[in-house]
Amino acid sequence: MVFDETAKKSTPLTTPSTIIESEPEGLFVPTHEKNRWARHKERAEQRKTPSEEEDEESPGETLPPIDPEEEDTAPHTYDKDTIVVRPAPVQVPPITPETTTTYESRRPLRPRPPKEMFRPNSGQVYIAVLEKPFTLREALGGEDGREWKAAWESEVESLRKNGTWVVVQPLPGRNIIGCRWLFVRKGDGRFKVRLVAKEYSQQPGIDFTETFAPVAKFTTLRVLLALVAENHWELHSMDVKKAFLNGVLEEEVYMHFPEGIDEIPKGMVCRLVKAIYGLRQSPRTWYQKIHEFFLTNGFMRSTQDYSLYVNYEQRILVLVYVDDLVLTAAEVEEIVWIKATLADAFEMSDLGELTTYLGLEISRERSRRLLTLHQTKYIDKILHRHGMQDARSSLTPLDPNTHLVSTPKATTTEPNAKSVDLELYQSAVGSLMYAMLGTRPDIAYAVGLVSQFNHSPQPEHWVAVKRIFRYLAGTRGLKIQYGSSNHSGAYSDADWGAGQDRKSIGGFVFLLNGGAISWASKKQTSIALSTTEAEYMAMTQASKEIIWLQVLIEELGALTHIEQMSTLYGDNQGALALAHNPEYHARTKHIDIQYHFVRELVWAERVYLEYCTSADMIADVMTKGLPCTTHEKHTTAMGMIGKLVKGNGTLHAGAC
Repeated sequence: MVFDETAKKSTPLTTPSTIIESEPEGLFVPTHEKNRWARHKERAEQRKTPSEEEDEESPGETLPPIDPEEEDTAPHTYDKDTIVVRPAPVQVPPITPETTTTYESRRPLRPRPPKEMFRPNSGQVYIAVLEKPFTLREALGGEDGREWKAAWESEVESLRKNGTWVVVQPLPGRNIIGCRWLFVRKGDGRFKVRLVAKEYSQQPGIDFTETFAPVAKFTTLRVLLALVAENHWELHSMDVKKAFLNGVLEEEVYMHFPEGIDEIPKGMVCRLVKAIYGLRQSPRTWYQKIHEFFLTNGFMRSTQDYSLYVNYEQRILVLVYVDDLVLTAAEVEEIVWIKATLADAFEMSDLGELTTYLGLEISRERSRRLLTLHQTKYIDKILHRHGMQDARSSLTPLDPNTHLVSTPKATTTEPNAKSVDLELYQSAVGSLMYAMLGTRPDIAYAVGLVSQFNHSPQPEHWVAVKRIFRYLAGTRGLKIQYGSSNHSGAYSDADWGAGQDRKSIGGFVFLLNGGAISWASKKQTSIALSTTEAEYMAMTQASKEIIWLQVLIEELGALTHIEQMSTLYGDNQGALALAHNPEYHARTKHIDIQYHFVRELVWAERVYLEYCTSADMIADVMTKGLPCTTHEKHTTAMGMIGKLVKGNGTLHAGAC
């Protein structure tokens, strides 16, 4: 915990001997109770130590912080919606017989045991969260009632203008769902009110059927950015306002009137015509709406990613993630046309050139045809969330000499060992996983390893998670750069029997225009009997990704890169020979038929296998923890640039 400078001064500790220094005056004490007082006093005197006798005359020592590393450090920070209030130090007067409360009772006075002074919540920080109103009455009657009323009236007008519902009398026995107003105060101070349905009251088969809606894949976005950097295309973004309100419902959904709507006829309810936020089918209806828009305007939907739309005549590409759109085209005129067309159909926000997307940050040097992709702000956010923003940096995300295993809790917990908070552990791993999926292939193996213990983490697993955070603290500015070289290709590797269950770890990395676009680190589903078999199975998994990327790149019109995506590098000669010909039959006849898929692709000349030395195998970073020099070499080979920033070794309150 964090202590204020004024709160570090402590008052003299009161011992039991001080409490029973003498008998209270004015209190009737029988003879047998006087003897008990004497015995208590004698025992207290015997328990005194020389240090305690000195403490009675000394003013007391400064209470140390709970964590020695926290002393003289900046206090833990919270987001702008919280207020940190630290109570003033309380001066506790010494307890004397004169201040002891007397009672007219024959009950003996026993000295109370001393309270624990160094509990984990000692010197606690009180947090007062700025509560958001839950009902319309609370919002309009609060201090910000005028602002909430303006935001609420704007939302009501938008619902009426959009024709969201019609007033009808419900059919007998039909389910009527509830709704409520959701009040949100944005980080920039704006007040936002939104009507949301209580989706838990919907009945499947009556109020909704299908709910699936596709969203853009990170791999598709990275392929798109790599091609944009190479071909010097325009790159912009737009946002759809109140996107879900544009979807038309196919089912008959009845809803109670929202709070604050006047002139409600008796026995009447709302029958929703358009989707609203909170309905289970709202994302699907919105996707169907925008899908019809693109088809009407000459776009074709990709068969590999249903969120990607291509207009070959005007050379425009659009990537959709719910209400966030990425627009790219060869000429500015085409960008202007698609923006105007979207604005005519929907209420849009023009965000200009693309700089952020789903927490990913994009920057360009158009004169050099370079584009960088990183998550610096997101990494700073999760470091602050876990109190690790100033932690001592680590050169690698995982100690290559550490072997983590999953063991029953009863056999691993030592008597004095601290248990690991399951929710905190899972939250930390989830935060790391999003960074890994976006722009950090260098932590893929480490995150995959610690995620295997989400069900029952032990202290050694928690230490491994903290090491990944310390690595991110030192490499928070690491970026994937496209355009620094024209190197493209695929790398596949495996670490035989590396798992606790003796299953191998396979991984691959795909490069396009000098930067990583796709990567994976995954434990294989069956036990391999040799390194050749493990590498062979890993190449099959990489071959499936090759086929997907080949079709995607072909649909994007980058035909020159299809051949580059056909080359797969491996560092095991036996696996390469097995993929070309059915050799070593006696030792390979047990291999499952699905893993011979790579051999079929080689024979069909859709995949070309090339040998790569183990020292140059980039995918090695996906299969094991590596020494610092090797880890840095492969990280650089994936197109990642940046420098290590050393922290000061400080852990803040709430640190992992």
